[in-house]
Amino acid sequence: MIQDELYLAERLLKKEFGENWKEIVRHLGTRELTSCVGRDLTSFMAFPERKQGGSNRWRGNCSPEVVRAVLKHVLQCRTYEGKQNQDFVLLDPMSGSGTSGDVAASEGVQSILYDLNPEPAKGKGNWDALKDEVEESSSMIFLHPPYHSIIQYSGSVWGKPHPDDLSHCSSYRDYIDKLNFIIKKLFISLRHGGYLAVLVGDIRTQGTFHSIAADMMTIGTLVSWIVKGQYNCRSSSRTYSGKPFIPIVTEHLLLFKKEEWLMIPFSYRVNGICDLEKNDSLALSWFHLIRGIMEKNGGTMSLKNLYEHLEKHPKAKKNQYYKERIRACIYEHRSHFQTDGKGTYRLAYAVE
Repeated sequence: MIQDELYLAERLLKKEFGENWKEIVRHLGTRELTSCVGRDLTSFMAFPERKQGGSNRWRGNCSPEVVRAVLKHVLQCRTYEGKQNQDFVLLDPMSGSGTSGDVAASEGVQSILYDLNPEPAKGKGNWDALKDEVEESSSMIFLHPPYHSIIQYSGSVWGKPHPDDLSHCSSYRDYIDKLNFIIKKLFISLRHGGYLAVLVGDIRTQGTFHSIAADMMTIGTLVSWIVKGQYNCRSSSRTYSGKPFIPIVTEHLLLFKKEEWLMIPFSYRVNGICDLEKNDSLALSWFHLIRGIMEKNGGTMSLKNLYEHLEKHPKAKKNQYYKERIRACIYEHRSHFQTDGKGTYRLAYAVE
């Protein structure tokens, strides 16, 4: 029934508003999320219409409305704090087609644009974020880096391949390490009370999902984590194999504030592996340890095999009656462990 109603609504809207009907629906569908309690910037942003600024022919270029929304919020915050904005400067260190500069001009503030491209559309070219100094101070920085190798810029969008282009990193780990260094460098260059806005997306490479926002450094005071809807992505028109996956239709904008002069709080993700076959944990129960050992060994084991596998585990070393504990645990969870009555047990569910 719902599908029939949607089809009818689509026909009526197309008849009434022509080809613009999709834009109207997109705005209506997100209005309650993008505007709330009199604010035009919420924790969710969506801009179906690009409007003026930069060039939509530049691959990976973000909507000028993203920059405008954050810039306006920062200016309002400064006014509320009693600060003047006549010397306000917006810096974009990866300016691409110059979107940030166009937005700054339309809002009456100064802007400084850098880009690795030797011949950028606007601003200073041949600026290497990994090696060159940030030569100016700014009140706000808008950073929209490449999303790893999703779009390779140097050697494709412009010029020759550049070794310090973030879209040419040797691995995702290398990308995150370099991005974190750039974030730290840029944040330090901010004036006291300044803001750093970082727009990044989630990516999937060779079947592996990565969230750049979750993996990168957070620094200073995290003011907000904004989810941004994406429209008209090239990936949306691709066809994929039959393997189930979740399409990526959002980006993330993280806004940080520099509230101290020289004390810079930061955090970043550290990856590790806890081998529960050799290490104990307060979160690890005998039940889940025994289950895990049995899953690893095909789902069927004798008590003798379980004793041999677990005798050197830290849990067993702390309990001289570990064999009795194993038998008691199996008895306590009889619905999970099925027996042949001769000391061999099988998990009640299929092991994958």
